[in-house]
Formats: sequence, C-alpha cells, structure tokens
Amino acid sequence: MSYSYKEIIRKMNEAYEEFGILTSRETKKLDDLDLTVQQEFILSYISKNEQITANDIAAVFDISKSAVSQVLSKLEKREMITKEANPSNKREYFLALGVNGHKYMESLLQLDDILIDKYYSKIEIEALQQMTETMLRINEVIRKQKK
Repeated sequence: MSYSYKEIIRKMNEAYEEFGILTSRETKKLDDLDLTVQQEFILSYISKNEQITANDIAAVFDISKSAVSQVLSKLEKREMITKEANPSNKREYFLALGVNGHKYMESLLQLDDILIDKYYSKIEIEALQQMTETMLRINEVIRKQKK
C-alpha cells in the first residue's frame, strides 16, 4: 500500500501527539515547571553551546532580539540561566545554565532513562536508529532550505 506525503505526515503528527498523551504521566514533573516550548528549546540550545549570546539565539531561532530578551529575562528570574559579561564586548553577555537550568536538564536525562526502561527498550534498536536517522535527514533538508 502506498501513501502520499500528506497521509504519512498526518499519521506521524498523530502518533507524536498520542505519544505526548501516553507519556504525560512520566513528563508531569517537567510540566510542573511551566516552561513554554520556546523556553525549553532555548534552554536546551544554551546547554549544548558554550559562549552563546542573545544575538546567536535570535539568529538560530529566527526571532527578534526583543523576543529573545523577554524569554531570557524570564529564565534568568527563575535561575534557569545566568548571564556573564563578554570580556571583549561589554555590551554583550554569554549565556549559561543556572542552578535550575542544570536541574531541568538533569530531569530530562532522568526522563530519558525512564522512557528507555519502560518503553523504548521494547522496540528493536535498529528501528529506533532508523527513526533517528530519518529525523536527522529531515533536519538536514530544512537546514539547506533555510540557507
């Protein structure tokens, strides 16, 4: 049976939404932190990149500097991030995870372990690897389209 792109993507989106519902018990601890999706993505990006600036985030996420500033201000108040002056440019600062940001990232790692133990380990590792490789290929197509 052959499916169109639209049918496949619709099924993929439905599966992703159902996954969120089915794992909501495990993700409740993270939901209690009341972070927006954008805040979660920005925290994750900061955790993976050293000496990242607000301008870098604005460029990567394709959002205004004003919007970034608002998000960062909220995260800083909650001690999710810290700001450190850039010694070579006093008007700029580097972002890093704060105390609560580190706790959040640790919670994500713990969640991964829980999901692996309960669910992912019941799927053949080759299938999970293929799914990951497909997502990486989709990401690459998107990156090329944005250039």
